[in-house]
Amino acid sequence: MIDAADNTISGLDDGPSYNPRERCCAWCYGPALKKCPNCPRPFCSRECQIQDWKKTGGSHKMWCGKSGEKCVDYEIRDAGSEKGLGLFAMRDFSRGEKILVERAVITRRPIGPPIQEAMEDPNVAKAVMALAGVGLHEKFVTNCVALGGHEEADAGSGLFVHFSRVNHDCIGNSAHYYDPKIGLEILVASHDITAGLEITFSYVGGDDTEERAMKLSLRGFTCTCLACQTLDVASKLDRMIQLDRNIMVLGSNGHIDESLRAGKALLELYVEFQSSDMMYSRTYYDLFQLAITKRKTLKQGGFFIQKAYEHGLLFYGREENDSVRKYKKYVLNPSSHRNYRVID
Repeated sequence: MIDAADNTISGLDDGPSYNPRERCCAWCYGPALKKCPNCPRPFCSRECQIQDWKKTGGSHKMWCGKSGEKCVDYEIRDAGSEKGLGLFAMRDFSRGEKILVERAVITRRPIGPPIQEAMEDPNVAKAVMALAGVGLHEKFVTNCVALGGHEEADAGSGLFVHFSRVNHDCIGNSAHYYDPKIGLEILVASHDITAGLEITFSYVGGDDTEERAMKLSLRGFTCTCLACQTLDVASKLDRMIQLDRNIMVLGSNGHIDESLRAGKALLELYVEFQSSDMMYSRTYYDLFQLAITKRKTLKQGGFFIQKAYEHGLLFYGREENDSVRKYKKYVLNPSSHRNYRVID
């Protein structure tokens, strides 16, 4: 449980208030008076700009001009009575563009106390207290995001000031990932997004319709997206989930050909749903791991890992990303993978 209560956060009554709809400093969320000389990223002072340039959780040196900025590329505004505030595109985004790059102001690991040094800054504290929820603990539980993917269940969770405003949609038009090396959450357009559209992603990816509804209800959400209102769309989305599960289940039981067929069927549905490059890269990598187990499917394995690398680079945008580096390693030397011809 997060111990800090509202009345233990100092300085909330000092200085200007925080308005989520207005431009603010990218580091401390205070009033923005300056901007980066090379891009629209706003700052309140030279000190915050220096902190954001190199420090873990900022790394603006790496992302300068490569991601969207609040009140320039996206805005926070009303998304309807049931949703509250949401994130909306102020311009067109192309597939793969980085919409938002942001640090967590509070992080919580499965074991140990929360890390919330950023809350010592009254501007940050005001921005956090503007999020939905009563008290800091409820705000964290309601708005936190897992710091890791499906293979990193113990990575913990984090609270973000702008990113936490992104609303749920079972299909969504964006995807996200956390880079622990630089301490940033990166929001990426899954497909082309037109100016004026709300930017969304699924809070419960990997679950079928019933599982999604149950998990969302625990967080107080009732989803009314296309997948929840249209039986045909819901059925196809559930089939995607089942095919994804079948790939490794069939493969681990030695049914390699059936597993590859399931993967190819899943890729066809990705086209229909305009799924993110992250999903493509993960599925292509799964298929690579299965195809290289047999001599007769080695050529397919080479194709799969090349596609995993291409989609991974499009999504993550950096050769230095761990997933991209892994894919490239096996593009160059597929026989170095432990699955290489383990069957024949």
